[in-house]
Amino acid sequence: MTTFKFSVMVRKKITINTDPQHRCYDGCNFSEKAVWSEWKHIVDLRSREEAEGWVRSSRLINPKRQYKVEERE
Repeated sequence: MTTFKFSVMVRKKITINTDPQHRCYDGCNFSEKAVWSEWKHIVDLRSREEAEGWVRSSRLINPKRQYKVEERE
């Protein structure tokens, strides 16, 4: 039986239209703010080295997202 001890998590920036009237012209909001999304689970791995390698590779592919390794209980 294989036990997975580490999880890789990801989140990204989300743009929120903050204009009370929700005005948007040609894809541009009248006022907006960027916030980070909730952390989402991607994959479980057996060792911290595997998980950190996975994070390094993912950052090369998607540098605008944040990745982290969490130890599972």
